[in-house]
Amino acid sequence: MKIYFNCLCCHQKVYLESQVKSRYHLSASWGKVFLINCNYCQVQNQINVNMVRAETSKNKVPIATTLSGCLIGVLAGPLGIIIGIGIGAVSGGAVFYNDHQEVENFNNNVI
Repeated sequence: MKIYFNCLCCHQKVYLESQVKSRYHLSASWGKVFLINCNYCQVQNQINVNMVRAETSKNKVPIATTLSGCLIGVLAGPLGIIIGIGIGAVSGGAVFYNDHQEVENFNNNVI
């Protein structure tokens, strides 16, 4: 999960370097209102934690786990490749689902 805000001037997404999972934790570490410069237009933004949004970390996890399952399968032969891809895809899908749930929880809860 990645968290960001939209710059109040240029409206570009500005990603925050934080691994928090809720606005409550963001508020505890950054404050309820914080100042941050836009990476694009360099304007200083005064951001309330409720203006911060979350998005999933794209599809990197399912791809990585599918490829690792395939690699394990290669060691076990042709049938192992099929089984390995299936196991990798299922475990990757579960991780992606968890990431999606964290995003939903973050975006639906306000302080």
